[in-house]
Amino acid sequence: VTSISHTLLSSSGDAETMLQGLETIHATSDRLLRFVDSFRAVTRIPAPQKAPFYLSELVAESLSLIPHEGIEVEVSIEPEDTMLYADRSLLSQVMVNLLKNATEALLAQNCDRKITIRSTIDAEERIQIEITNNGKAIPAEVAENIFTPFFTTKTDGSGIGLAVSRQIIRLHGGSLRLKHNSEGRVTFAIVVE
Repeated sequence: VTSISHTLLSSSGDAETMLQGLETIHATSDRLLRFVDSFRAVTRIPAPQKAPFYLSELVAESLSLIPHEGIEVEVSIEPEDTMLYADRSLLSQVMVNLLKNATEALLAQNCDRKITIRSTIDAEERIQIEITNNGKAIPAEVAENIFTPFFTTKTDGSGIGLAVSRQIIRLHGGSLRLKHNSEGRVTFAIVVE
């Protein structure tokens, strides 16, 4: 931006050159603003404001926010009345991100499309939530970087969705990981106390 503006200021270029320079400055400034906003999202996650709520409500609400026409969705919450003591807004952000990623992965293929959301409570009374899609495996070189801030393979992606999601779950004393990554079964697992 500095270089282009300096060149424009020191030249007596025609109107077309000036317009091209200003368009380049504008596009570059937009990209920088998006980057700064993304960086803020990664570094400024608010402290969780915890309250009790039903997991089934969170799942239903998250599914309503993601267009998933043509995708079969199966939900299994055991026990059915599982309650979380967490920040509902932050956990909604995580759930929506994982469902959006699963949906996008499935829409890129021509086969039966299915997302399974399964929740159980383990022996240590931690809530285990798994979101599985029957899409293609994530390539190994991509899988090892998916939680790295600003890493993305999407042309319109910011690369912060999974990084922020993992940070939100950690703020709740839990974990988020890629549990299974094989052809026809990609599972992200959340564990919360």
